[in-house]
Amino acid sequence: MRARVLGHDIFYTSSRRGAPPWRAPMLTLHGGPGFDHTYLARGLDVLSDEMEVIYYDQLGSGRSERPASLDGGMEVWVDEVDALREHLGHDKVVLFGHSFGSFIAIDVALRYGARLAGLILCSSAPAMDYPAESMRLARARATPEQFEALGRALGGSLVDDEAFRAGWQDVMPAYVKTFTPALGKAMSEGIQYSALAYNHGIGKCLPAFNRTDELGEIAAPTLILQGRHDWITPPAQGGERLAAGIRGSELVTFEESGHYPFLEEPERFEAVVRAWLRRLE
Repeated sequence: MRARVLGHDIFYTSSRRGAPPWRAPMLTLHGGPGFDHTYLARGLDVLSDEMEVIYYDQLGSGRSERPASLDGGMEVWVDEVDALREHLGHDKVVLFGHSFGSFIAIDVALRYGARLAGLILCSSAPAMDYPAESMRLARARATPEQFEALGRALGGSLVDDEAFRAGWQDVMPAYVKTFTPALGKAMSEGIQYSALAYNHGIGKCLPAFNRTDELGEIAAPTLILQGRHDWITPPAQGGERLAAGIRGSELVTFEESGHYPFLEEPERFEAVVRAWLRRLE
């Protein structure tokens, strides 16, 4: 399905398996930047009997419109979230953001918090202000070849979508605690990569992203999910700082996960999120 919001077209889809129609839906934000919704669906569809789960590809990503360039900063994606909520006719949503999508979600909570029934931040951080620590942890997890590829990906612009796809295949095993071919398939199969969105997010958005001093303004009930072995949003710099700043938030650590707890520990992830969602009521 397609929606026209803020002057551009975005692709969205949803899953509902008997979920009560009166319950606010979950609107999801994929990471990357420059991935699409497909990998999230593999981890979150299990919740579609609790509520409708809505997936979409952010502007410039996946099957959504890809302009010649992306202008501005994070707001290019932040305002899109609330515009889609309004387009779909929902008064409130539970917002789920993973990785870079969680940074968008934080800004949505700060700008459009009254429209959120709940907020789930998965593999997140209030700022990416710890590059030396992140690289130290990555070096400990990655092979020398993977670490070299990470340095290339994080240190410059991608030339095209195929370079993004190939580079992700090289570094993907370092993002999880225990990599298997099946896990790799769940993380990557079907994704339509976007170098445009990646370069905008990494080059223009992340350097300016620091919401540490604003976390206290987030009023939505918040669940924070983190993997013990995540090097890009490690617990001390990521979830723990979020939990300290967002009043009343709940922090859950997945001891056998890296950056993808919903795919690495799916049963525990499902149990944790279901219990939290039911407590919202």
